[in-house]
Amino acid sequence: MPSNFNTFKYALLGTLLFAVTVITAYQLLYAVPQKKCEAAGDWWSFRYRECARPIPIVDITGRHHKPANGTAAAPASAGPAPAASGSAAAGHP
Repeated sequence: MPSNFNTFKYALLGTLLFAVTVITAYQLLYAVPQKKCEAAGDWWSFRYRECARPIPIVDITGRHHKPANGTAAAPASAGPAPAASGSAAAGHP
């Protein structure tokens, strides 16, 4: 007749293997794809396990934001604003 120690040993081993399998499956199905998606600058949907690229509303509607004072808004890809002073920045002619 098997001893209680062997029964306990196999139960503990089975529980450990189950836990390792669950943790590995979670990492492969959720954590790793989420990190890749967010590193690319996209949005991760945990519910659907889907990586989506955000679309600006301007691309959908074709309308651009106009400030209240009536001047046209600067394009978003214009880069940093120029310095207010007349002197050049260090390292630039």
